[in-house]
Amino acid sequence: MAPSIAMHPFLAKVTTDELLAELTEREAFGRYAEPWEIANVMVFLASDYSSYMTGEVVPVSSQRA
Repeated sequence: MAPSIAMHPFLAKVTTDELLAELTEREAFGRYAEPWEIANVMVFLASDYSSYMTGEVVPVSSQRA
């Protein structure tokens, strides 16, 4: 899995406001991911619904190329 930036208290504590603004600006939705949005993909990958997937990198991001 290749998640994008997801905001959580530790990240806010150790990252400057300027860097967070720059990273958020790169997101197509204009916001960072919520932790539950990343977790939903993790749950899918751990479930039987992903049983036929092998060797995939699943991007969880709204970043523009």
